Amino acid sequence: MPTERIQRRIDALLDEADVAVTSGDWLAVAEKARAALSLDSENADGRTFPSAAQQHLGTTDAPAGPPSPSTPVPTLPTSFAGGRYAVRRFLGEGGRKRVYLAHDSRLDREVAVAMIKTDGLDAQ
Repeated sequence: MPTERIQRRIDALLDEADVAVTSGDWLAVAEKARAALSLDSENADGRTFPSAAQQHLGTTDAPAGPPSPSTPVPTLPTSFAGGRYAVRRFLGEGGRKRVYLAHDSRLDREVAVAMIKTDGLDAQ
């Protein structure tokens, strides 16, 4: 059971996640919920928000959290697709892809860009 101070912080994070749901910012929903779960991994509301974000973002894996301190963060590219997508930050990675938060200059909105890892592959 978290202390009163920690519970207030968890409540504030979940309130921010709730506001992000209203505005449709599903990346923020997942981020706020992960932060709340880092303080109390058993929080029922904190477990519900990532599932909702996952459905709206169209992913089948849980939203990627920040990389662990032992995981090296790959060099951050500056842009993709001839400059259309300006990379903001690294979101996470799975077995085959690295995911970045980027700004789509054509649509003027934030997007997630997944890049297939080529580490260990031959030229073909």
